[in-house]
Amino acid sequence: MVDIIYGGVLGIPAALAFNRIALFQIEKRTKETAKTEAVQNTVLIIAWSVLSCALFAAVFAIFKDTALRLEAVAYISVALSIAVVDLDIKKIPNSSVLALLIIRTAALVYAIAFKGTPIKECLIPSLVGLAGGFILYQLPMFFGIPIGTGDVKYSAAIGYCLGAFGYLQAALIMAAGLLIFLVYLTVTKKGTRKTAVPMGPFLSLGTVATVMFPMFGELSDSVFSSLF
Repeated sequence: MVDIIYGGVLGIPAALAFNRIALFQIEKRTKETAKTEAVQNTVLIIAWSVLSCALFAAVFAIFKDTALRLEAVAYISVALSIAVVDLDIKKIPNSSVLALLIIRTAALVYAIAFKGTPIKECLIPSLVGLAGGFILYQLPMFFGIPIGTGDVKYSAAIGYCLGAFGYLQAALIMAAGLLIFLVYLTVTKKGTRKTAVPMGPFLSLGTVATVMFPMFGELSDSVFSSLF
């Protein structure tokens, strides 16, 4: 119980810090006052803090290993930040994508160097996920469907962080969330299937849900370990 409370408390300063990071990233890309004010909105900050607090507490309840906890909350914080920025200015910052790659690489190095995990058990699933995430988001372009380069980079980074099967879970959740949103647009007549929709929030939804409740982690490791 103490760990859960501790995790929840940590979620609040994390939310405030990443709110400032999101503001900085937005200010670098636009001069529109309305865009920057949206991120500084008190309601948004409170909601972000409450959500981060709940997610951090859940992570500390689910995971007992400190390294896994740190990796999970780092992914969650970056994913929430990307969702907010993409909703606000329709762009996914390269610096946030790079942060995900650095976090995962650090986790791999720790697992290999300090926990004695065989390289192929952790590195190969991540590399396959990286390739899969990149290729999957390239496919719509062959059918004339425009996909932003930021979305492609973010998708590939998610694959690297979650592994091939983890990425599959995240992609399914993302697709379900997107489908629900498109149905909402159609029913309310606020848009159609051709309406441009920022993908960052849906990718972040899949990422956070998979980090919290990974369904295929062990399967991913075992399958790719046997193949290579």
